[in-house]
Amino acid sequence: MVSLGKIFDSNNLDGILISNNYNIKYISGYSADYCFLLVTQKNKYFFTDGRFIIEANRDLAKDWNVVEITPTTAEEIIKNFIIKNDIKKIGFDSDLSHYDYVFVTEKLLNGLDILDITKDINSLRAVKNDYEIECIVKAQRIAEKSLEQVKQTIKEGISELELCAKLEYFMKINGSLKPAFDTIVAFGENSAIAHAKPSSRKLKVGDVILIDFGATFNSYCSDMTRTFVFVKCSEEIEKLYNIVLGANEIAIDCIRSGIPPREADRVARNYLNLHRMESYFNHSLGHGVGLEIHEYPTLSSRILTDDRLKDGMVITIEPGIYIEGLCGIRIEDMIVVKGANAINLTTSNKKLEIINN
Repeated sequence: MVSLGKIFDSNNLDGILISNNYNIKYISGYSADYCFLLVTQKNKYFFTDGRFIIEANRDLAKDWNVVEITPTTAEEIIKNFIIKNDIKKIGFDSDLSHYDYVFVTEKLLNGLDILDITKDINSLRAVKNDYEIECIVKAQRIAEKSLEQVKQTIKEGISELELCAKLEYFMKINGSLKPAFDTIVAFGENSAIAHAKPSSRKLKVGDVILIDFGATFNSYCSDMTRTFVFVKCSEEIEKLYNIVLGANEIAIDCIRSGIPPREADRVARNYLNLHRMESYFNHSLGHGVGLEIHEYPTLSSRILTDDRLKDGMVITIEPGIYIEGLCGIRIEDMIVVKGANAINLTTSNKKLEIINN
């Protein structure tokens, strides 16, 4: 279990109630479709319904007390355990649906001194331990192997949807329970849509092929983007590609522990601006990756905080250029921050590759 001691001590809490599934997984090592955690300095309780009792008892460490609830009994049972443990001041995570937030704050925690500790938990989750990094690396290796396999299937006339399905198939047979997020496969003009959805658009000679995807391993995500050209590459697209590659590399070179996350975004934008391309970069440079595909921190020059990158943070570096009617080009790597170094977890080639199967 992840230690919540610092959160207890710094906020003088008697207990912590966790309701967000990703936070539950992070803290306990297991989560279910319907569950809550209640943690005190001495006791740990995992509340879930009958569908998950066997798994919870099997997968949780032995110091967790598994308590069965239902949606109709949850309020009474959890409140009784709060009273039983003499909890007066309690922390909770607020990254919930509106319905769940109201249930937690107005039902479970009504009458208590409550404190939102979401930022504290996000800060804990942002710094990965060796096990978490190992899982992310394994997810990335699954993704990279699958990319090499699916590249061999790229032929003229294949649709975005078909290529997407093949890639997700390879990821699953290579060990990914599910994609880390909705896979993006976009050809030609569709690649100018940063978050394009695969369609029936068929591949033609000269098309850009943009693939943004990730695998999972033990619930941890990977994230990468590679952009290719099919058979024939114009001088214009080659020039654009090399500009994006330069932005990717210069941003990675500036990553080190202690800098504001926005600094890397600023460096990449300045590089694109030198080539008069900054206006075609319409999203942030990157984000944290872990149990969720988008985690703290966000690498954006628009976010002005005192936050700093720390050793153990896993982040993406993903500059892009998107020109309506022509193409979009994005190159994305996953990085671990370690002192003055940026360790690139992504080993796939990122020099311009022309596919000609």
